[in-house]
Amino acid sequence: MKFIYKIALSLSAVMLVFMAVWGVFFFRVMVAEVNDETDDMLEEYSQDIILRWLSGVNIPSTDNGTNNTYYVREVSSDYADSRPRIIYEDTDIWLASENEYEPARVRRQIFMDSDSRYFELTVAVPTFERQDLIVSLLWSMIVLYLVLLVSVLAITVAVIMYNMRPFNALMKWLDSYIPGKKNAPVPSDTDIVEFRKLAEAVQSAADRFERQYDQQKQFISNASHELQTPLAVCSGRLEMLLDSPGLSEEQARELVKMHRTLQDLIRLNRTLLLMSKIENGQFLESEDTDLGGILKGNAGMFDEVYAHKGIRAVFREKGRFVVKINGQLASVLVNNLLKNAYFHSPADSVIEIDVHEDGFSISNPGEAPLDRTKIFTRFYQENSRKEGSTGLGLALVKTVCDSYGLSVDYEYDGRHRFTVRK
Repeated sequence: MKFIYKIALSLSAVMLVFMAVWGVFFFRVMVAEVNDETDDMLEEYSQDIILRWLSGVNIPSTDNGTNNTYYVREVSSDYADSRPRIIYEDTDIWLASENEYEPARVRRQIFMDSDSRYFELTVAVPTFERQDLIVSLLWSMIVLYLVLLVSVLAITVAVIMYNMRPFNALMKWLDSYIPGKKNAPVPSDTDIVEFRKLAEAVQSAADRFERQYDQQKQFISNASHELQTPLAVCSGRLEMLLDSPGLSEEQARELVKMHRTLQDLIRLNRTLLLMSKIENGQFLESEDTDLGGILKGNAGMFDEVYAHKGIRAVFREKGRFVVKINGQLASVLVNNLLKNAYFHSPADSVIEIDVHEDGFSISNPGEAPLDRTKIFTRFYQENSRKEGSTGLGLALVKTVCDSYGLSVDYEYDGRHRFTVRK
């Protein structure tokens, strides 16, 4: 998940909790304020009625026809002693004017007249519907939450994106960084101390890596070059020994095995030397090359080599795939993919070759997919190493493609399929 999305989700969750707590608090405060104002009004109303009652003014003890309902009833002394003198409560009352029950705020007060008789005055005034208020408040909170969320997220994203520009530039540089190539300096044009330190650390790490990479390439190149002569001498001496008279059959078999192993080592050394030359940019000559034509010609050659296994190629050309590439490396690219397909196919298989204007693909039958994350790694082989295989064929293909801005991909759809595109 991207950093900005993580912040957006966190802000949304925090604001949701905050709005929920704020809504409950606001509802309770609003209800308390309304009740306080209503209680003040009921107190004044009650005092007025009691004064009139004690003064002997005749007042009706029934619904007065308005929304304010009151009545007075005589109670016993025991009842008066067992209850508080003043009680406030919320309940439903019958309103004659509305002909229905309505929620109301009720005030009950017990008082005594001059004859020591106890009376209970009940005064009620209609109040708000709590359920309606909760629904209205909920909708208001939802609208407010959405408005605040959009506003806060927009402002937060804008501020973060503005201040994260140096970091984004650094990430873009890392995505474009290619080991061994001429890369631009790490962007460090920022006044943010943390980002400047990060850029300096990345530049230092990249410099160390480049030095180690160059040393490794130089070592492989020098080692491969220096090994050519002793390997050739060893191969020649083994051939001389094989031609020596008086060799027993057992000795000859062992010498053949040694010679075969030595040839594998020579091929491995040549491949490493070739890869080193490609990475060092020693193949400078490039020309427009029709890779489809090379594929067609070399596929015919491989058909003859593997005719004893009944393997043949089906060539389909829908367009010319022309690339500006060194001719020798074009053959290396095509031959390694073709050899890989023929070498790993069972007997009586069909190799499918498709060429179009944007690339080509080579596929061969296979029982299980390969590991896409490792197949282009040097010396990687899915199972045990097969005789005659160096484990560098696909790595060499990847090196050639990278050198000329081509992409090579692998996919499995019942067949192993390697695709090269511009």
